[in-house]
Amino acid sequence: MSANAESNRVTRDVGASLRTFDAAADGEGRSFGHALARARRRSLTGQRSHVLVACMPKSGSTFLTDVIAAVPGFRRAVLVPAYGRREQELDEFCLRQFDRFDFVAQNHVHFSDWTAEMCGDYGLAPIVLVRSLLDVIVSLRDHLRNDGPVSPIYFVESHHAALDDAQLELMIARLALPWYINFYMSWRQAPDALMIHYEDLTAQPREVIGKVLAFSGAVVSPAEIEAAIAQVRGAGASRFNVGRAGRGAKLRPEVLRAVLELIEFYPEALDDPYIQATRAQCLEALSGAPAAVSASSANAAPGAVRRPRPFATARRWWRRNALRVVMRGLVPLGLTAAALLYWMWPNDLLPDARALGYVDDVGFLLFAGLIAGRLTAYKPHAPKLRR
Repeated sequence: MSANAESNRVTRDVGASLRTFDAAADGEGRSFGHALARARRRSLTGQRSHVLVACMPKSGSTFLTDVIAAVPGFRRAVLVPAYGRREQELDEFCLRQFDRFDFVAQNHVHFSDWTAEMCGDYGLAPIVLVRSLLDVIVSLRDHLRNDGPVSPIYFVESHHAALDDAQLELMIARLALPWYINFYMSWRQAPDALMIHYEDLTAQPREVIGKVLAFSGAVVSPAEIEAAIAQVRGAGASRFNVGRAGRGAKLRPEVLRAVLELIEFYPEALDDPYIQATRAQCLEALSGAPAAVSASSANAAPGAVRRPRPFATARRWWRRNALRVVMRGLVPLGLTAAALLYWMWPNDLLPDARALGYVDDVGFLLFAGLIAGRLTAYKPHAPKLRR
């Protein structure tokens, strides 16, 4: 599926989810009405689960996101104004639209001060999904040839698909992998993100998805997770079963050395399990030995459940309404108070004791009242989203 087609599909899904919950029922008799009631109760009590799948491209993120969106009460959210070649930084206007729902969003986004602030203000549970860099190269090569060149992580054109495997894989290693390493090194700095691995997701999807939902604070039964997985696999849209771990072991030596050169720029991360596994996979592929080190999240600390930081609701309300409150309330009150004080000041421009001394007072009062009245109807303009 091309990037534009995927963008259109996600936009259609989100548009539908804003109008209604998808009716979901299986052989075990799950009731859509109960799921809707539960979602409404969670919304009224403020117990909302916001899952941010911050992911490497070609890491199984579409499957993970589709499954969570298929869980009763959840929906898929679009947190960017556009896709294509645009960086997928979180957009606060989009976050506001989905804040009252349980949602999952899929973004190829680095960790930054802004990302951390949005996660704190909107209670996003950051799930960092990574995959073997060697397997990524092979998967990106196939994606370029089968789905097109549009990507937010590196610039390629359609003619690059005609390169032979050796040239194309080296190009990807030099142009695309810096984005992946930037992604991983930035999320290493996140204090409370849950990191999961593609290899674990393929081997134990129910367990990994259960861990993700628990981390987000959602209470979902194993039966509901199994039903969501079956629904997504039955639809076949995610093509999750196409990917295989270990395909990168057959990359050519010059590509493997290019990967090694990139990770060696970060000596402070040489003890990191993911970097260690990547280095071991490269060295073992160069020597022809079977891979013995796996960058698995099985032993990773699960982390605490992500909750909005203190006064997050008040912060969000103020961020959303500050301009309206100031322009429609505080400024008109200030103008009115200034006009009244001017009226009470006897020695203003035209002293009140003189003839026609109140002309300036009346004029200022009328002028302030006119401006204040117009400001009380002020409406901030929301940015127009491009889909």
